[in-house]
Amino acid sequence: MSDSAPTVARPEASIDASVILRALLGKLVRIGFITILLLAVAYAVLLFVPRLYESRAELLVEPRSTVFTSAASNQNAESYFIDAAAVSSQIELIKSRDTILATIEAIDLRQEPAFEGWSDEDIVGEISDSLIVTQERSSRLISVAYRATDPELAARIANGLARTHVQRRAGQQIADTIEATGWLEDEINRLRQNVAEAERAIADFRVENDLFTGSNNESLTNQQLSNFATQIAAAAERRSAAQSRAQLIRSLLESGQPVVGVSDVQASAVVQQLSQELARLQGERAQQSATLLPNHPTIRALDAQIAAINEQISNEGQRVAQALEAQAQIEAALEQSLQAELDRLKVTAGSDTVEGVTLAELEREAAAERDLLNAYLLRFTEATARSDIGSSLPDVRFVSEAAPSSSPASPQTTLILMAVGIASILLQVGGVIFSELLSGRALVEHGPSSEPPLAPVEKGSDNGLIAANSDTSSEPLAISGIHAPLGALETEIQAQAARALAGLDRLIVIASDKGWDESMNFAERLTAAIVGNGQSVAEIDAASSQQGIELGLTDLCSGDADFGEVVHRGIEERFGFVPWGQGERLSPNPDRILTLIDALGDIYEVVIVVTGRVGTGSNLPLFADAGAKCLLLARDETGETRREVAMLGFSELRVIPTHERQSEVA
Repeated sequence: MSDSAPTVARPEASIDASVILRALLGKLVRIGFITILLLAVAYAVLLFVPRLYESRAELLVEPRSTVFTSAASNQNAESYFIDAAAVSSQIELIKSRDTILATIEAIDLRQEPAFEGWSDEDIVGEISDSLIVTQERSSRLISVAYRATDPELAARIANGLARTHVQRRAGQQIADTIEATGWLEDEINRLRQNVAEAERAIADFRVENDLFTGSNNESLTNQQLSNFATQIAAAAERRSAAQSRAQLIRSLLESGQPVVGVSDVQASAVVQQLSQELARLQGERAQQSATLLPNHPTIRALDAQIAAINEQISNEGQRVAQALEAQAQIEAALEQSLQAELDRLKVTAGSDTVEGVTLAELEREAAAERDLLNAYLLRFTEATARSDIGSSLPDVRFVSEAAPSSSPASPQTTLILMAVGIASILLQVGGVIFSELLSGRALVEHGPSSEPPLAPVEKGSDNGLIAANSDTSSEPLAISGIHAPLGALETEIQAQAARALAGLDRLIVIASDKGWDESMNFAERLTAAIVGNGQSVAEIDAASSQQGIELGLTDLCSGDADFGEVVHRGIEERFGFVPWGQGERLSPNPDRILTLIDALGDIYEVVIVVTGRVGTGSNLPLFADAGAKCLLLARDETGETRREVAMLGFSELRVIPTHERQSEVA
């Protein structure tokens, strides 16, 4: 049964550059004439435009404090950092109304002929409009530029603004010092009164609580405590020494030993006389013993005298011991008296200690007030010495004086004429090109090539349609071309395009049992139909094995290219393709292939993969796990090829019957 007749494709149009070039050459004289005329008019207009001359003065923003001009208390301080914000603040101060008014007064602009009869507000407005204050690149230099018709006046105003700003900055810093001086004076008067009151409170507290001080700035109570403690220690030492000496004398007497060797006994005058007499008698007895017997009355008389003297010495020793014991008792009584007095002073010292806390607090407050007063006095002296206008170095200095300009800054005649000329040429050339395109003279139509009509088709089995025999062209169809219908095969293509439009099929793999050119031809027609429906399509060539200069699928699988390098845009904006690439064969790399398909699926609505002929060496198995629908172009829909493809595990298999000799429009 006949399906359809061939249709005539619509012609394509392109722009003929030679037509546009001839049109431009033909109107070249008119373009030049109009350009010269516009330049002349612009030049004539510029002759009547007032010439403005610009003069520029420069200021440098930086700290200028030195050890000779800074305060003594601030000589070791670091210089403050001037950042972009500080420079911007200086610029705004220069452009402020107060600076402009001060400049008007400083250089007497009211008497200037250009401003004669003007009010101050008018002069301020005119200067503000013509004043340009900018920062020189990233430096601390500020450029003060002024434009006027008189170059001398421009230089005078620029210099006046710069100098006025420097004087204002110095005055602002001196004003701060003067304000600080007044504040310091008030604080000093207040602190003097506070110090006097604090010191008076200390004196009154000392008198009321008997907290008098002696030598070394120590309280009298503490000094008495120290003295009594020393006296008690001395009395205890003397008592102990007397008792020890008395005990020694008594122990010698009780043991019958002589006590003449004891220093206290030797010091007695009686003992000294008895010792001399004893020595004489002992010497005499020794002489008599040489001639007389021991029982001789003379010897016995001498012995009796010696014994009597020894007894006297012992008695004197007893008396000395009693004297020492009496001295020990006296020292003990003195020690007790001193200890009682010490205990009394300790009670007094305790109360003095408690009161001393309050006294110390009063003294600390008085010392703090006194130190603060001394510091303020020093600062007040320095501030008073720096209150003169010439004693401060402002943080901005005049570095470059403005000079009268010899050439006008505005208008820029050369630049304006160049801009007018270029604009005139571009507008006229654009007008000529637009006119040629609008008239259609620059458009050339290209008609499609004629093709032989297709043979009629017959109804096939339930799974597809069988087309008439025709020779298959090896060249794929261009997407942008308009093709003649192919009967049942074209109907299948339209059906698949409709499924894609409905969103049923987003990934399609096309294979054939004949050759890669058949599947490629079908893919090109299907792509054209889908693009014609307004959808975007990405086509992957995994079958042709035709090496090219563009990077493609083989380069991606071998790792020689990235994903973004293998996807190329077609003439249609909605069409993208991945060619075979520069490699001889396709390396099995399912991970990179699946990643590519997922990426294209996120960008394009439909992805079509051409795998070519089914069989040994086919690339069809590489796409079996991608969840794609497989379209198999087969001469026998029930043959071995169908079963072989079905075993790969595609989500859906569609067999499209073909004939060995299918006619095709190239």
